[in-house]
Amino acid sequence: MIKGQKSVRNGIEDFLCPFTDMYISQGSNGSYSHKGIMANDVRGLQAGVRYPYYAPCTCKCIRTYPSSGQVMWQSVNKVRFANGRVDYATFMTVHDNSMDAKVGQVVEQGSQLGNMGTKGNATGVHCHIEVSQSADTSWIKNQYGIYHFNNEYDLDDCYFVDNTNILKGMGGNWRTTKDVAVQETSINNIEIVDQILHVGSKVKFDGIFKVDILKSPLSSNLFGCCQLTGCSYNSYKTEQVKSHHWIPTSDFIEVDKNGHVTSDQVLSGGNSYVLNKNVYEVKDIDTKTNSAKLNINGRDVWVFSTFLYEVSNN
Repeated sequence: MIKGQKSVRNGIEDFLCPFTDMYISQGSNGSYSHKGIMANDVRGLQAGVRYPYYAPCTCKCIRTYPSSGQVMWQSVNKVRFANGRVDYATFMTVHDNSMDAKVGQVVEQGSQLGNMGTKGNATGVHCHIEVSQSADTSWIKNQYGIYHFNNEYDLDDCYFVDNTNILKGMGGNWRTTKDVAVQETSINNIEIVDQILHVGSKVKFDGIFKVDILKSPLSSNLFGCCQLTGCSYNSYKTEQVKSHHWIPTSDFIEVDKNGHVTSDQVLSGGNSYVLNKNVYEVKDIDTKTNSAKLNINGRDVWVFSTFLYEVSNN
């Protein structure tokens, strides 16, 4: 984005890339200081220059960490992300040598938010940024001792790159607002995001889920998840559940409790956690049980709609 840029469609701000020039020097899950987190380090057109960056949405200062030029921001209202999700944005910017933000301060979309810098023992001038697609302000350490948000997303799923010159994008699926159409109806120019599932809705799984049990034999590549299906562990263990409550392992990746990908990817019943970033189409719904039927890798599976969220058809 450029200084003063705004993007509002049907009353909802699009979450814009805060940088005019984006050169990612360390991407998500980097081997140095980003291990297990969804953060990017971004410098500008020329190395060593403390370029300004701008508010990706109208946001409020929630916390400050002056020793590292670090500020936690949160959108004043729900915003539209590049993956089509509409929710609050909670994000961190770090290393601003001239940081002067105050808790409670509100910055309008397109106004200057800060400057790239080196404060906090940074290697080279840059802005460290990471985004949670939620109102959760938890700031916690992972297994590698690195701080992060809950509900973090890769940044190519977060901000639109309208008017951003991508110098080094680390192969991300970067999208502009033209790539994500607004398809919902509106009332008084306010977008309706009902999140009520219908046959044909495109959805993603929302959360990290425990692998309660693996189906025998292991070659079946199916697992049971009490949270997703409502079936008890005992029902799974005694094979009293319906076939459609066993879930294929193929589309899920193993993570720790904080959502960070594990190295071995070998699932263990009762110990492993998984997530799934794929998009599925709702084949059927059952309003009585608040469940939706998805076809996962060729297998029909019923899961609670609570753990699904609608995304754009694009």
